[in-house]
Amino acid sequence: MRNPVGKAIAAFFVLLALSSIALAQRGRAVPPGFIAEGVPKMPNPPGPAPKRDLSGAWVGPQNYKLGPAAPMTPAGEAIFKELHAYLPNGVKFDDGKLPPSNDPFITCDPLGFPRNVLAHAISMRGGMLFGSAPNRILIAYEQQRVWREIWMDGRELPKKVDVRGAPDARYYGFSVGHWEDDYNFIIDTTGLDERPWIDEVGHPQSSSAHIQERYTRLDQYNMKLTVTVDDPKLYTKPWTQMTADFYWMKNQEFSESFCIPSEGIEYRDSLTKPSGIQVVK
Repeated sequence: MRNPVGKAIAAFFVLLALSSIALAQRGRAVPPGFIAEGVPKMPNPPGPAPKRDLSGAWVGPQNYKLGPAAPMTPAGEAIFKELHAYLPNGVKFDDGKLPPSNDPFITCDPLGFPRNVLAHAISMRGGMLFGSAPNRILIAYEQQRVWREIWMDGRELPKKVDVRGAPDARYYGFSVGHWEDDYNFIIDTTGLDERPWIDEVGHPQSSSAHIQERYTRLDQYNMKLTVTVDDPKLYTKPWTQMTADFYWMKNQEFSESFCIPSEGIEYRDSLTKPSGIQVVK
């Protein structure tokens, strides 16, 4: 069963609006048998981490921290000025109305990478599934049913995209992975399409960006992630975009939640605009 997009998008932006409250509430006590709201605790203490194995379904991101972003180059600043988030940092409401926005997600455009790793489209607590196929690891995301290929055959990443003799850019880029040791899995991604945002605030990304994920398997049920962005075209230095914890899902099943473009457009035209949330084109 899919989630109605109007309700989903509304929930997404309400969550952003209440992010400071959510952050404050993270330290609250949770019911016995749970590690967080809605996340059942696995047997405690956990067993040791299996070697070179992330397979299975994980819930997250938990306890995530963002940025801060590195200072932008003039080119980055120029693009950033044109990207209008619903709820950028420090936004103030004016008579209860949200500011105009050109967030691509309004009409269900792909979130792209690495934004999808944080947002999972809606819930901020979506599932992430590691599986395998010949010569590669597959990562599937519960929200939007997006999947990525992480090649393990030693191939090189494209140095350029969208030029003669080079591949086309992709929303989720080209990714290769390797084990640094038995418990640290590294993914390097290049060749990203420039249309998605890095985050909900609207930080841009260029096709020259190199993004690295480090997944550290701490034990049987806990995994830590660090995402680093190196985009010299738009930022003056590399920066840590996110750190987060992921937790083994007691129920290894995924629900289904899609943002449907036709419903996104209907939501925009019938609910968003009349309510005073303008869309910048």
